[in-house]
Amino acid sequence: MRFGFCVTVELYFMRRFFLFSSILALTLSGGSARAQFWNDFELEPHSYRERKLQDPVTLFLEKVDSGEVVVNEPNGKPLVKRLLKEFDIPVSSQVIVFTKTSLQRDQVSAHTPRAMYFNENVYLGWMPNGRIEIASIDPEVGPVFYFQRPLDRPDDLLFRRTRRCLGCHAGSATNFLPGLLGQSVFPLADGRSARGVKSFERVSHNIPFEDRWGGWMVSGSGLENIPHMANALATREDGKITLNRKTEGTLATDLSVFFPPGTHLTEGSDVLAMLAHDHQISAHYQMNEAQYRVRQAFYDVKLDANSGREALENIAAHDKADVSKSIDKLLRYFLFADEPSLGGKPIGGHGKYRADFQADRRVSRSGKSLKDLNMKDHLLENRLSWMVYSKAFDGMPRAVKEEFFYRLRHILTDPSGMAGYEHLGGKEKANIMKILADTKSGLPDFWKASL
Repeated sequence: MRFGFCVTVELYFMRRFFLFSSILALTLSGGSARAQFWNDFELEPHSYRERKLQDPVTLFLEKVDSGEVVVNEPNGKPLVKRLLKEFDIPVSSQVIVFTKTSLQRDQVSAHTPRAMYFNENVYLGWMPNGRIEIASIDPEVGPVFYFQRPLDRPDDLLFRRTRRCLGCHAGSATNFLPGLLGQSVFPLADGRSARGVKSFERVSHNIPFEDRWGGWMVSGSGLENIPHMANALATREDGKITLNRKTEGTLATDLSVFFPPGTHLTEGSDVLAMLAHDHQISAHYQMNEAQYRVRQAFYDVKLDANSGREALENIAAHDKADVSKSIDKLLRYFLFADEPSLGGKPIGGHGKYRADFQADRRVSRSGKSLKDLNMKDHLLENRLSWMVYSKAFDGMPRAVKEEFFYRLRHILTDPSGMAGYEHLGGKEKANIMKILADTKSGLPDFWKASL
């Protein structure tokens, strides 16, 4: 599985050629400049490069530039710890990846892997003797990518925004939108891929476990209960590729067969963090797709970008189906409609991640939350994504949020059970309704009328 923050310059220019070719094809065919290929995100109304950013790293760097914040920690662990504290990212979120999907690909291998740290707003990657890579989520444009200054240039800007990452992070896996990535591969010891897993391009909670985590290291209890690809190296022999797991019989957090203890900020690569990471990657994508589609559709017919859901009736006819589909996909994803079973036996993380994950748990009057964990049959007890509280969700156009909650209300209150959501029982649906009513600000008036 890869989480490649950056890729080679060659891929970047290949993407620019594709962009030119797509625009030329539209021009020659007389088609309108719709965002049907989603490779015009740098143009109006999206303005990916020109829009004033509100992502956490941009806001932090503005404080550094003004002198309000001083960063003088040395490179390596001290600087990483400082940044995690600045962005409120728990050290316990550490997950380990060893595929060559970074600008520092020459340094990455199973014995020199990268650590990833994340919350709902920032994803930070680092490996010893390497530079820090960050994807920071802006509520309106999605992920913004930053790369640390060269380690031997302490007087340069601490981070620079880079567009080289967009070769993959705005390619086919993200439907040509700026997006986060995750992918499973059959990894060789040097971090190269023998081949990829072809069942998906972008990781999500929907992917069968037998196709997940190739190229990642995962630790915790009960991992033998799910048929994952983690902690394994691929070998080729007579044209056949075989995965060999290296951690059989070891302790839950022990990854010393790959690298020495103490290499990163903490030990292990918590399975609960991996499950949360998998969910969030595509949650960000689904929100971004819905946002870009509605913003483009409103712009094309000169509707106010802040219009409510009623304005969706006035968008161009050819956009209605696409917009409706993107909101349906967002709903299905947030409601875990296609989540595979964890197998019916307990899966356990380790360390502090469980407590850190639930530290901002928003509790209803009955004591329930969207961060209550199941970790036996499925991830959550009340299956609506905690990302509904995220800045990315709140940053979506008003029309998207209202339509999302309008459809969600029908799903959760339909007494006969809406097709496609049979996995939600009556009690769970009632719990979700009450949790949102008690904890989510900005709910439409019609939501409270449903209770």
